[in-house]
Amino acid sequence: MSENQAKVVGVIPAAGQGNRLFPYPNAKELFPVGYQQIEIDGRLEKRPKVISQYLVENMITGGVRRFFFVLGRGKYDIMSYYGNGRVYGVHITYLFQERLQGMPLAINLIYPWLQGDETIVMGMPDTVVEPHDAFRKLLQAHQEWQANLTLGLFHTHDSSRFGMIAIDEHYNVIRHIDKPAKTNLEWLWGIACWDGRFMQLMHETLETEAEYPGEVVLGSFFDLALERGLRVKGLPFEDGCYVDIGTYDGLKRALALYA
Repeated sequence: MSENQAKVVGVIPAAGQGNRLFPYPNAKELFPVGYQQIEIDGRLEKRPKVISQYLVENMITGGVRRFFFVLGRGKYDIMSYYGNGRVYGVHITYLFQERLQGMPLAINLIYPWLQGDETIVMGMPDTVVEPHDAFRKLLQAHQEWQANLTLGLFHTHDSSRFGMIAIDEHYNVIRHIDKPAKTNLEWLWGIACWDGRFMQLMHETLETEAEYPGEVVLGSFFDLALERGLRVKGLPFEDGCYVDIGTYDGLKRALALYA
């Protein structure tokens, strides 16, 4: 692993219980979507490919070689599937989120494992993102802009399910609304990367609150970053797509996309 690769860390929050896919009994991150070629007894065989594998491979294409999976109760089959990462040529560490109170608290679990100078990339393991090199393009833009936080943006007509973003002509994020019932914003944020300054801001803010009455939303830290004057950018993927399998329509679309 090169020094530059060691400085790019992938975090995959996978602690949620997947209630939207009930009665599917297993981890939603291991739901089969599409196929892959596997060498078995010297021959290439077609085998099912799980949804989270698209995210892992996309991150690897972006240069990630060090991963953190954040798991919750009943999600241990993810460890059995990915192991230590050797099959993928990467290193995987598993962390446990005891209380499911939102993505920021899951992400904050990686803080003690960081040196402070890493670039963190994040995506949701129950989604598929195109293009396949989205993280490579996101990281390249993040570095060129010298941003503290860069969001990968995708078109949607279902804004009530996503965090919606507005950007100006210089790709600066100027507005964020979480799951609005009605809005004229067209871009959802689907993937993200950030530097040590944003990670520190999130960590320190979370540490000041001993208890949280409800779910903590990651988008609230995007708002905080804007308030504090951090450089927050948005990279639109004009021809990209973002598919969340948490609904019937999303699952049907993902299955058709990779049939």
